[in-house]
Amino acid sequence: MKILRFLLIFSIVLSHAVIFAQQTGQTPTIPLFDVQNKKYEESLEKFYQQRSVIRTAVPQVLETELEASDYLIGPGDEFKISIIGEIENEYIIQVSPEGEVILPSLGEVVLKDVTLKEAKAKLLEILSSNYLKAKISVNLITLRKFRIYLTGEVKNPGTYFVQGSDRLSDVIEVSGMGIAASTQEQVASFGLTDWADDTRVQVRHKNGTVDTYDLTRFYQYGDMSQNPYLHGGDIIFIPSIDLTAAKVIIEGNVGNQGIYSLKKDETIFGFLRRVAAINKRSDLKNIMLERSGERQIINLLDDWEKFINFKLIDGDRIIVPTINDRVYVRGEVYNPGSFPYLANYTSKDYIGLAGALDSGAGDNKIVVVRKETGEVLKGPDIIIKRGDMVILPKRTREVFKDYMTILMPLVSIAISTIALIYR
Repeated sequence: MKILRFLLIFSIVLSHAVIFAQQTGQTPTIPLFDVQNKKYEESLEKFYQQRSVIRTAVPQVLETELEASDYLIGPGDEFKISIIGEIENEYIIQVSPEGEVILPSLGEVVLKDVTLKEAKAKLLEILSSNYLKAKISVNLITLRKFRIYLTGEVKNPGTYFVQGSDRLSDVIEVSGMGIAASTQEQVASFGLTDWADDTRVQVRHKNGTVDTYDLTRFYQYGDMSQNPYLHGGDIIFIPSIDLTAAKVIIEGNVGNQGIYSLKKDETIFGFLRRVAAINKRSDLKNIMLERSGERQIINLLDDWEKFINFKLIDGDRIIVPTINDRVYVRGEVYNPGSFPYLANYTSKDYIGLAGALDSGAGDNKIVVVRKETGEVLKGPDIIIKRGDMVILPKRTREVFKDYMTILMPLVSIAISTIALIYR
């Protein structure tokens, strides 16, 4: 009897749960199996669109219209065929893994290793010969994804999925996703190691040819010839710095300090631009060049014409200092230390910022030490420059009190000693 009662109560509870689920519209969660290879999470399309990785039609990220004479057709590309006339039809065809498409009622058409322009011409020729007096259009509507390989001096080498509209810089940038980078680093350096030479990037094609590109020219001058489109099976190789070639060492206010390969007849200004060593905090008046054990100060700001064509040689060492935008306050103040440089502020103003103590001497006793010349000046109305030191000395009586504080114990000890001797 108890078992029957338990089964009755259980069936009532279960039926109420089913009714509640139907009313609230809750349905069991079904795992999403229609996903692509997990490696696609690192593809450029995923990076730009930030969308779920499912097979749905989405806007494609393109920089401009495709150049029909450059884009190579491959497996996965989709065409839309529109036929308008006595017989109207519209359908989508996809390039097979073998490089063919199937035209309904017309058969297979080989589109292997042909450009978009050639593929459209071939399809239009076949369709036009079978659909007389019809207006026919052939349009590429979906770009395929293909594999390329990133190797060499990169932080995340391996396989990446890209489209025919993606360029060399896109792959290197997306390979550095999630890697922290200094704000002074170049964008391209996100995915590269510190030992990478981005002036000799190789792209090795399936047909055995190898092209070499200088990515720095693209980032600095917008030279798109140095940032090519990629093709299926390309191998991107980032070489390391060639220590047997001419090289330069750079230190100081630069994003990436260290050794860099030197281009032929490269000037110091061109080199500093190439390695992103010139910024708002660079002290261009005091760049130090060390050559064969001798040091030389290069003033690119004031002596531009003198140094604009100054050529570097193998073994040069360059130090780019940072502009000192602080002023240092010491002496009888509440808050001694460094303060931001403020234009046209006087020595008295900085003492006011630090807070003068009662033990400090008057405003006329303020001392200023110039950073640039080492000159010592006195007075409250001296215009302060970057890096200067402002000192508020003690009052004379305070100095006397300090001396007495030190001397009194010594005198007391001396008197006690003499008393013990002559006792």
